[in-house]
Amino acid sequence: MDNLFINTESYKNHLKGTLSRNMIDEIANSVYDDISNFERVFDLIFDVDEKVAWRAAWACEKIIQKFPEIIDNHKIKKISDLALSTKHNGLHRLSLSILNSVPISDILNVELINSCFKWMISCNQPIAVQALSLKLLTKYCRIEPQLIPELIAYLENFETDQLSPGMISSRKNALKVLKNRK
Repeated sequence: MDNLFINTESYKNHLKGTLSRNMIDEIANSVYDDISNFERVFDLIFDVDEKVAWRAAWACEKIIQKFPEIIDNHKIKKISDLALSTKHNGLHRLSLSILNSVPISDILNVELINSCFKWMISCNQPIAVQALSLKLLTKYCRIEPQLIPELIAYLENFETDQLSPGMISSRKNALKVLKNRK
């Protein structure tokens, strides 16, 4: 495996191949073996080829879940900006998942928070984006307790007949957590 990934281009070529969980595992394992490879994979999240970017984000999500300390505030900001700007559903979902996997930054991105409120209640968003937005908002309430009443109000006023079973469960669990923090 050491010879498989010798530079950014070799990662990019691998990501263009046939999609499989094994492909993502190979990339993640190359980073586990040599953490300095993370920069190469992370940079590919912002590649102009959306297929490469999406697959690199998937690999980074897996890596960051195992090593959340690998991502600094600068990278968190880049992922936040990606969540706000991308039109690619997979990148959108993965950027929110990555943000949910990292330690909370003391610097809150107000635009991201406002967008999470919109995404959480939007029927036009995939269920995963709605749920990840809710999870991220609940996480931010830990460092910004002033958000709790607003988030509770949003959740209590959801039209639950239009929600998926997963989102109904996420809503119920978030309300329980938030009401215990008040």
